[in-house]
Amino acid sequence: MTEHDATDVGWKPNRHSRFEVAAPRHFLLPAILLLLAEEPRHGYSLAKGVHALQVGRVDRPSVYRALAQLEADGLIGSSSEPHRAGHSRRVYSLTEQGEQALRLWMGVIKQERDGLDGVLRRYVATGTVDAVLAEVEGGWHAVTSTPWSAVSSTSRIERGRASLFSSPSTATPVDRDLIAHESETVSRFRVVPDRSVVVIDARSSVGPITFGALGVTGVIEAPVAGRRVCPGGCPTAHLEIEVEHLRSGNSLYDAELLRRIDARRHPTVTLDLRACTPVGATDRFQLEGEVTFHGVSRPMEGTVSVTMPSDHALVIRGEQAVDIRDFGLVSPTVLMLRIYPDVVVGLQVEAELEEQGTTGR
Repeated sequence: MTEHDATDVGWKPNRHSRFEVAAPRHFLLPAILLLLAEEPRHGYSLAKGVHALQVGRVDRPSVYRALAQLEADGLIGSSSEPHRAGHSRRVYSLTEQGEQALRLWMGVIKQERDGLDGVLRRYVATGTVDAVLAEVEGGWHAVTSTPWSAVSSTSRIERGRASLFSSPSTATPVDRDLIAHESETVSRFRVVPDRSVVVIDARSSVGPITFGALGVTGVIEAPVAGRRVCPGGCPTAHLEIEVEHLRSGNSLYDAELLRRIDARRHPTVTLDLRACTPVGATDRFQLEGEVTFHGVSRPMEGTVSVTMPSDHALVIRGEQAVDIRDFGLVSPTVLMLRIYPDVVVGLQVEAELEEQGTTGR
C-alpha cells in the first residue's frame, strides 16, 4: 500500500509517527535483472520499467547506481550505441552470471510471496469489517480463499466470515417498554459506498471462488428511538450494486461472469425492502423484499443484524443463499472449470444520517 492508498482509506501517519506505509524494499536489483532478461535496455528505459513494476519508490539516480553495482559484480554488461548525432548511450544486457543470480532471486521472491500471502489470509480471517473491505477492494480472493468442505457447502462462511455476516448477536435485549415511551424519529440514511460491500462465495469444480464489489449505493429510511431501530417500525430501503464492479482476482472468471450476466444490458442489481420484522429481543430482523438481477425480479427474505454505532450511523450485515438459476442464469464455465449455481451472498452496508423528521407516538 502506498501513502496515497492510506490516505484514501481515511488514515495516514502523522509527522511524529514511526509507522511508514510503503511497498517492500530491496527489489530494485532483481527488477533490473528481470527487465534485462526480457531484452537489452538503456538506462532511461530501465528507470521507466522499474517504475511500472511498482517495487517501491525508485528514482532514476538509484537505478543508475544499481546498474553500476550490477556491472561491477559481473551480472550485467554494457555497450555503446549511437543515439543522436555526436552522442551515444549505454545499452545494458544480462550476463550468464546475471541469469543465474536472477534465478536465485526469483526463489527468494517466491518465499516472500508465500509469506505475504499468509499475512493476507490471517488478516482476512480476523473477520473485521475493514478486513473484508480490503479483501474486496484489493481483489485478494484468489490468494485468501479457503477450501470448501466436502460436507458443508457453507463451510467457508461459517469459518471465515462468521464474525462479519452471520455471528449471533451480542447486543443486550431491547427494552420494548422503554422504546414505547421514547419519541420515534423517522431517519433517512445515505449508504456510504466506500464502506459498503457485497461478497459472493461460490463453489466450482476446482475449488472456491469469491467475487466481491465495493461501492453499494442507496438510501434507507427507518424509525429510530435513541440508538435503536424501532422493532415495531416499518423501514424501507433501496440499494444498488454495479455488477461490473464484481471482481474475483482472476480476469478470466470476471470476464465470463460479466458475459453470463450480460452486464451491458443489465448493469445493476437492485434490492428493495418491503417488510421488516424483529427477531426476538435482539438487533436482528427478518427482512422481506425484492431483488432484481439479470433483468429478473424475485422476492427474497433473510435475517440481518442492524446496529447504530452512533446517532448518525447505521450498519446492516447479513447473508443469504441464492440459486442463480432463479434469475435465468446458467452456471458459468471457463475452460474445464464449472461454477455451481448455489452461492452465498454476504452484504455489509454502512449508512450515514442524511435528514430526519419526527412523528408523535
